[in-house]
Amino acid sequence: MPTRQGWGALGAGLGAILAGRVFGLLELYVVGTALVVAVAVAMVTVRRRLPRLQVQRVLRPALVAVGEPARVDLVVTNRNTFPSPRLKLWEPVGDKGGAPMQLAPLASGHSCSAAYRVPTARRGAMQTGPLRAERTDPLGLAVRGGWMAGADEVLVVPERVPLPFPHVDSPGRLGQYLRMKAFAQNSSEFHSHREYVPGDDLRRISWKASARTGDLIVRETAQEGLRHCTVLLDTLANSYYDDSFELAVSAAASVVSAAAADGVTTRLVAPGIDLRGPEVAPESLRWLATVELGGEAVDPSTLAHGLEGLCLLVVVTGHPLTHVAAAATHVAGPDDVLVTICATTTEYPVRADDDDIRRARGFQLDGTSLSALEDSWNELVLGNRGGS
Repeated sequence: MPTRQGWGALGAGLGAILAGRVFGLLELYVVGTALVVAVAVAMVTVRRRLPRLQVQRVLRPALVAVGEPARVDLVVTNRNTFPSPRLKLWEPVGDKGGAPMQLAPLASGHSCSAAYRVPTARRGAMQTGPLRAERTDPLGLAVRGGWMAGADEVLVVPERVPLPFPHVDSPGRLGQYLRMKAFAQNSSEFHSHREYVPGDDLRRISWKASARTGDLIVRETAQEGLRHCTVLLDTLANSYYDDSFELAVSAAASVVSAAAADGVTTRLVAPGIDLRGPEVAPESLRWLATVELGGEAVDPSTLAHGLEGLCLLVVVTGHPLTHVAAAATHVAGPDDVLVTICATTTEYPVRADDDDIRRARGFQLDGTSLSALEDSWNELVLGNRGGS
């Protein structure tokens, strides 16, 4: 079809022919006819089908974190027995622009490559393509376009910060609390024998060992460590202000990645989603890349992990008195260690009925920025704000 210049030339040619007829000027007939013929020849030139070109798109990488560099490489190969014409290529990137490219004539069997950067300022699924090719005549009077390759997707996952995962031997306050919880559990795995100390549970006395030594011997069992981690993400719109939900998503991604990397059984819970299993970390990152505010509150009954051993329950929400934070506080079991990450504010008004929440809410961390989250987490786990 004619381009903007083609339509202009066609209009000018017809106008010149009309003026030549009105004023009886042969020169205007000649100029008008030349313009009309030029547009017709241009349309015949581009009418031929686009050449068969093979396009390979390589995403480097296909999954990238917010702020990290990413690019797309395009390799175009001419599979025809004749040289390809000059083409204009256009690759849409997301919904706000794209990458224009010029493809020079390629000999049969030859290839060329091009690359462009992918914006990663915000998380989400960034679609690249489909690739469109346009063929124009030398004067730019007519154009014919067509699709050369389909679309692919670059997934921009939330930004994460490295978080050390807690253990019963961690030096911070959380490690001390885990040790107290572990000692309160009755483990059945034998560790060692020691002499009886007044105050020890009489049920732990090994009478066989005591008979051999003549003294009371206590059977020591292995101390249970942290075996499970459940991360609950609050997606209710009234729990957040401004852009703090993005900080909550990054906090959830950071904790899930840290727990999965440490080898504990990890689970991500949110409205309409319950991810667990050996691939929980990559699946959670893919889901968190596109999660949005909205949905209903999480059913508190789904938080029960139903497994033996200590469980770290991490609630990521806006502030300490959200519906999700209160529900998690009341359904946390005796083997659950509750940690609340607040992405909007860590302060809340004190009311007369807040005593039960203040006693049972566990540990509260500052998630109003990624640096604040890292510092408060390191202080809780390692006993210092810098971490190592």
